[in-house]
This record gives sequence, C-alpha cells and structure tokens, in this order.
Amino acid sequence: MVDQDSTGPTILLRSSWQTSNIGDVAHSPGALRAIARHAPGARLILWPVQIDQRERNMFATAFPEVDIVDGELRPDGATTPELDAALAAADVLVHGSGPSLVRAEDMLVWAATTGKPYGFFGVSLDPLNPMFTGALDEIETMVRSLGRSGIDEHLLAALDGAAFVYCRDSITERLLRALDLACPTVAFGPDATLAFDVLDEVTAARVKAEYGLVDGAYLCAVPRLRWTPYFEMRGEPPSLQDARRTAYNELWVDHDLGVLAAVIVVYVRQTGNPVLVAPEMAYAVGLAQRYFGGSLPADVRPHVHVLDRFWSAPEAMTVYRDAQAVVSIECHSPLMATSQGTPAIYLRQPTDTVKGRMYADLGAHARITEIGDGPLPAVTALRRILDDPATARAQTRAIRDRAHQHLHTMARRVVACAEAAPASVLTSGSHKE
Repeated sequence: MVDQDSTGPTILLRSSWQTSNIGDVAHSPGALRAIARHAPGARLILWPVQIDQRERNMFATAFPEVDIVDGELRPDGATTPELDAALAAADVLVHGSGPSLVRAEDMLVWAATTGKPYGFFGVSLDPLNPMFTGALDEIETMVRSLGRSGIDEHLLAALDGAAFVYCRDSITERLLRALDLACPTVAFGPDATLAFDVLDEVTAARVKAEYGLVDGAYLCAVPRLRWTPYFEMRGEPPSLQDARRTAYNELWVDHDLGVLAAVIVVYVRQTGNPVLVAPEMAYAVGLAQRYFGGSLPADVRPHVHVLDRFWSAPEAMTVYRDAQAVVSIECHSPLMATSQGTPAIYLRQPTDTVKGRMYADLGAHARITEIGDGPLPAVTALRRILDDPATARAQTRAIRDRAHQHLHTMARRVVACAEAAPASVLTSGSHKE
C-alpha cells in the first residue's frame, strides 16, 4: 500500500508497455534506477500498463522499495483504490521511454484532476511511421518538412502541457523544437534501457553451460521481422493490415536475416567461437528456429545455437554482459549490451522508427548500420570490434557513460518537478469501480 505520509518527493512512473519484448521490460527498471541514483530519498511508484508475474518477481527482488499499482485513470477517477492512493501521493507523473506518447491521455487526465506536473522520460515521436518508412536520413528529411499540422492535436496538447519532454533521438528533438511548444524543457534524453542493470546470474550460467559459451568468447545475434506479428502473438485472426504486413515481411525476411547470417559466418570463421541466436521479442523464438536451424554453411552450423524459448530481461542482460559482442536487428538488445560495456551493433530496418538516431546522438555512429545497405557495413563494424577488442570496449563504456550523464540530468529534472509540485486537488477515495 502506498504510504501517503512520506515526507520525501513521490514519483509515479507510467511505463511497462508490454512483456513480450525484453526491451520494453527494461524501460521501467532503467528509469527507476536512473531516478533513484540521483535521488535515493525519493519514493518511487510504478504504474504499469501490462506486467506479468515474472516481471513482478523481478521488481520485488531488484526494487523491493518500489510500490506497483494497477488500474486505469479515467476522467471520473481511478478504477482501483491503490491507484487512487498513488495519484494522491505522487508529486509528479513520469511517462516512461517508448516509441511514442503511449499514454498521452493519462498525462492529460492526471494534470486536469491533480493540478500537478508531468513529463516524458526519453520518448520518440515519429509522425510518418508506419505510412512512410526509410533510412534515418530519409526520415529526417521528411520530418523537417512537418510543422504543427503534422502532429495530432491530442498529442500536441500533451506536449504543450508537459513540464519536460526528453526525446530519445535528435530527430524527435528537432521536430518538437520546431513546434514552439509551451513546454519549458525539450531536450535530448536517451532511452531508459541504458540504465537497466538487473541481472540473473543463476539462469544465465545455465544457458552458457548448456551451449558451451565461455565468457568473452561468444556472439549473441538477435533476429527480427520488419513488422511485428502481434496478431500471431495474441492468437488473433489477421486483419487486412496484418495480411499486408505479413506479405511485406515475407518479401524481406531472407534479405534481412541473410545480413545477420553473414555477420554470424564472419564471426565464426574469424574466431572459431560459438554464436547464440536469441529473441528480443517472443515471436522471434520460432523465427530463429526456422531460419537458423540448418541454413548456415556446413562449417559454421555446428557453432551456432538457437535459444528455444523466450527468456527474461535479466537473463538476457547477463548473457549479453559476458558476450564478446551483440549484433541485433532489434534496437534494444544493443542498448542493454552497451549498458554492461559489451560492444554491440544495431542493424536497423527501414520500418523501425526514428529511435535509431539515438546511437549517433550518443557517439555510437559506427555501431548502427542500415540493413538495406547489405552485409558489408555490418561485417566491417564487427571486424573493428574483433580486431581491437580493448578499444571497442573502451568506446562502449564511453557511450554508456555519456548516456548516464544525460539520464542523470533527466532524473534531476524529474525530482525538481516533484519538489516544486503544488498540493493535489485530488482527494483519496475517488476511485470508480
């Protein structure tokens, strides 16, 4: 139960969008850790959108001091008494890192019902996706042509009313700065995944033992389709849009996974070390088994192992930490690896959002390639890591430290807002069944 008598600032984090993606799982503990490092006396409350028992257990172990409250916020009140108490106790509402303003409506209702500040902690805003996609430079050129008319009025209201908007990529930052928002703080602030540090030594040790992975002498490879098949993951019949995206995936899957395979082949032939192909999203377990189960060259195949289940974020984090490198078509596994000092390469697909610009923003220009450019840039990036591992790790630590400096600034702003917040106009006990 939330203790409303606490004298320290209370921060309510709206985050945890889904558990079928370990990158999304990492957002919340990353944000909590970043804020706690700056303000160890602050009271932290997590208000998740979707969270399973595995993730609840993770928070109970890693963040025993953090309350988790469930429920929805509607204009006529909260739907649970625990959320109602959290709303009354909190001094600021923080929207966690995400691909968009995932819960803009919650921010607006919060402001209207409590009179207290809110802000966004490392988000992207890609007004062109999914209708228009492309390489990051192409998307940036298109975004520059947009004004306020390119943004939904509802989102504009949420941005205008915010006390701070930290953009996890500079394309989003430039877009929002051009909107002349009423928000006093619009700045770059990376994805909170870069502060994620929860490990699972026991389970990771089992994985490494099972596949013969020796610390510092294996590669992790993470596959992805261009459009995530959410309908499959939810067991729903495909919509017309789903059918079209499935066809698009089929067109490009051989190319994209072929780029990842080319990197794997070079790694095995140059080092003789094993490779673990593992999922960032639940659906990719089957994808990896279908594509990497037997299609690699005969001399490479015995060295490549496919994880046969969807693992937890702490387990993945620990295996990434001990790898020689991580190469991923997903965006967040390289961020998780970077947070542990492991060199990582992101192979960006044109259907992904502007979040990929974050790598260059943090000084990791050589760690991101456009998958449409084929395998050569990715192979070149990998060879740089293999040829000079000490320099690669030093560069990775510098990238991580730069991210942590930004996250510290973000956390300081959150705490300042909490400490300056007015008294709430909300009274506990107003929840609606």
